[in-house]
Amino acid sequence: MGISGLCMVLDRDDTEVRASLRRLAAKGMVCLSGHGEPTVLDPDESVGRLLEQRLKRLHAEQQELLSFGYSLIRRSLAWRSPGRIPRDSGPAVGVEAVQDPAKSITVQARREVLTMQPDWAVTPQKVAATRRVCAPCLQRGVTVKALVHRRALEDEATSAHLTELIRLGAQIRLLDGECQRVLIADGETAVVQTERDSSPTTILVEQRILVGTLRSLFDHCWSHAADASPLLLPECESASLDATQLKVLHAMARAEKDEIGARELGMSVRAYRGRVAELLKHFKATTRFQAALRAKEKGLV
Repeated sequence: MGISGLCMVLDRDDTEVRASLRRLAAKGMVCLSGHGEPTVLDPDESVGRLLEQRLKRLHAEQQELLSFGYSLIRRSLAWRSPGRIPRDSGPAVGVEAVQDPAKSITVQARREVLTMQPDWAVTPQKVAATRRVCAPCLQRGVTVKALVHRRALEDEATSAHLTELIRLGAQIRLLDGECQRVLIADGETAVVQTERDSSPTTILVEQRILVGTLRSLFDHCWSHAADASPLLLPECESASLDATQLKVLHAMARAEKDEIGARELGMSVRAYRGRVAELLKHFKATTRFQAALRAKEKGLV
């Protein structure tokens, strides 16, 4: 369909239609000729391109947020001069070994333990230390959330360790950017490992404002991070969808129209649309594109 036909169908003037086509062309959805006439590109490639662009924007936002947050925290720590912990006291809970300061506030946690871990690999000793602290926390109902670098999944031992934590009940999400070691217990106390005078320093933070700032940074990073469960335990996510829903999910990502997807699966259009509605609800999405994006982030398509 040419521009004149689009103007009639959409009830828009030539200028509006051409502007919309230029925006679609910029997103890789259509190709424009020298005269501005549109040619629709392959829908699978177009959706994949949009998903990739969205993931890149999320990554850029995450990096900017981490950079700003750590800059704010370093300035606040330098001004407030919170209590310093000796360097040999060890890092925070999570993927890394848990030693005295972090272990102390972790074992006393009543509601939640939040941690950000920059390391990509762990030793057997660190795995055992983490298990000794995290398992009792989870058993008594304490929420444990950990943000780790995505590259941690490339290390077999670390990947197995994270899988074990998830099976125990911990929530693990993946960051694409660099982060510092942070532990927050019950929103009241935090342990931060930062650089001072070119050497790593572990600091106990008890000031309410600073702990609140750390908590806000963690929450923002958490909301932008990808859930590790579908990658480490793919059966968990898949198990929450029945076989038909999984087939509809793949058809929805491929098919341009409901009629095509329904025909591929041998079901009526009404039944197909009902399944699509279930998927939108499952992924807490308002549009099919949003559902497809979330399914891709979870490794389901």
